[in-house]
Amino acid sequence: MAEENSSEPQVEKFTFWSKSPLQCPICGAQFKREEMFTGGGRLIAGKLTLELRRLYEPSKRFADRIRPLVYPVTVCPECYFAALREDFSTPDKKLLEQAKANSDKRKLNISRIFPGLDFNQERVLEHGAASYLLAVEGYSYFDKRHSPTLKKAVCSLRGAWLFGDLEIQNPDKTQFGDLQNFFYKKSLFFYQQTLERWQRGQESYDGVKHFGPDIDKNYGYDGVLYLVGYLTDKISMTETDIVKKKTDLEGGRRIISKMFGSGKASKDKPSALLDMTRELYEEMAAEINRLEEEIAKTANAQQPPTADQQPKPAG
Repeated sequence: MAEENSSEPQVEKFTFWSKSPLQCPICGAQFKREEMFTGGGRLIAGKLTLELRRLYEPSKRFADRIRPLVYPVTVCPECYFAALREDFSTPDKKLLEQAKANSDKRKLNISRIFPGLDFNQERVLEHGAASYLLAVEGYSYFDKRHSPTLKKAVCSLRGAWLFGDLEIQNPDKTQFGDLQNFFYKKSLFFYQQTLERWQRGQESYDGVKHFGPDIDKNYGYDGVLYLVGYLTDKISMTETDIVKKKTDLEGGRRIISKMFGSGKASKDKPSALLDMTRELYEEMAAEINRLEEEIAKTANAQQPPTADQQPKPAG
């Protein structure tokens, strides 16, 4: 027996494969899912961003190799059906054939962005971004009991984050930045739809265990309100129609104003979230005021001159 090469560096593992295989509810394929070890100093929590994303500090043992957001979505490596871990096995039975029929389309969409990507391999950042893209489509096959619209919003936002990470890693590939912007817009759309469907009773948030948007902290209903305001403000920066921009910002500000209530922090409404909401509200109010002044100036400039302002004939 050949001796092991002791000089070869040992890479410490931070993931493992499930012992029992999963079965895809769409195509019946069996596969093992990659899981992340917890504990052992693997994750060092860093700051919370304005998007409610938790950043992590590089550790001595693992540097920056661990990316927790890469693993929450389960993806069938055969038909590319995808959903968050807790939902994967329970799509709507009435929609199974439709989900199966769209398998080739899912594979084609992923191959255009990530040629040769294999979900049987250990995951890297590309797998994570692709998994959220697939999950947004996957939640089209779930009934209202699973709060699919909220989960489309969360998966779109996480997808935007990971495509942004890919752009940083690959600055020459501009498609990642384009995809990030696309998923920010999709996330806002789905968050807005979520609120509308909750208000109409078309979906319920009573059974939602984790609103996210990240995996470490559950910001609940207030987090949804905040993100509608935040994403409205973020996306409005690219709007060139100042009247539409003002209308959008007024709608977003109206949504986040519902959070204030007593203004007191609580378990469900942490002070950090309240502080960020107040700052966002003030920024949006200031921008709305500026736009109102700009709209008024434009309107005045377009007014025809009055009789007093008409030029007098010579002589």
